[in-house]
Amino acid sequence: MAKFEKYIRAGLLGCTILSIVITGLIILSVSSETFRFFSHVSATEFFFGTEWSPQTAIRADQAASAGSFGAVPVFLGTFLVTLIAMAVAAPLGLYAAIYLSVYAGSRFRAWAKPILEILAGVPSVVYGYFAVITIAPFLRSAGEMLGLSIASESALTAGLVMGIMITPFVMSLSEDVISAVPKSLSFGSLAMGATQSETIKKVVLPAALPGIVSALLLGVSRGVGETMVVVMAAGMAANLTLNPLESVTTATVQIMTLLVGDHEFDSDKTLSAFALGFSLFFMTLILNIVALVIVKRYRERYD
Repeated sequence: MAKFEKYIRAGLLGCTILSIVITGLIILSVSSETFRFFSHVSATEFFFGTEWSPQTAIRADQAASAGSFGAVPVFLGTFLVTLIAMAVAAPLGLYAAIYLSVYAGSRFRAWAKPILEILAGVPSVVYGYFAVITIAPFLRSAGEMLGLSIASESALTAGLVMGIMITPFVMSLSEDVISAVPKSLSFGSLAMGATQSETIKKVVLPAALPGIVSALLLGVSRGVGETMVVVMAAGMAANLTLNPLESVTTATVQIMTLLVGDHEFDSDKTLSAFALGFSLFFMTLILNIVALVIVKRYRERYD
């Protein structure tokens, strides 16, 4: 038995090392192409430039042979769409998690939670069709009634549908965290005369705060990395705007656009996709680090 356990430990260690090596290779491959891009294009222009037009000419003697690689409109569009998505997913997911974990009966929770989690498995392209066929026409009609001009492809449409897509993800994680709060805390609060809502607000949610924040930040990471919904609902125009009624683009959409088609792999246009991907990698890495720090800090307080 001891020998068999050694084999199991060796296998688990091998899987762990393999995962680390694969992650390192991904970072190495993306970073190497990113540094090649920055050897041709200034990092200052990329991170602070306000004009994104990477459509370079094939020959140097053609007009507009040098594109513009100011990524501020791309990052701004990514931020805008993600912000709208989390404004939808955070309250819906959190309130659904509170109801399922505290108020709902066991029979209702047994079938309601799996049904809601099915939404998390729906392909994103289906949400994209839902945005184009249903949400976009509805928003345009509503905007006309209110005297607003809403583009057929807008950040609002993409954000709303992406929020619906992220809601089951936030709900499932938050519900697990809230259900894991020791029942003795709730019972003690109720025994002291607090109401159910007061117990949730002042006892359960503070105790579950690290996990809830982690779920929200992971939802943000999911929104930042989404592609199909934004391609179909928000468009591909790199507009420098914070108006949710206008068309915008995101980093993932531009990565897909830059790497599709017959292009030279060594061109600045193609290499700019790696720079965007490297930037997204650090964005999600920072979000995950923030989530881990919050979980560690507040978990020590309530253990």
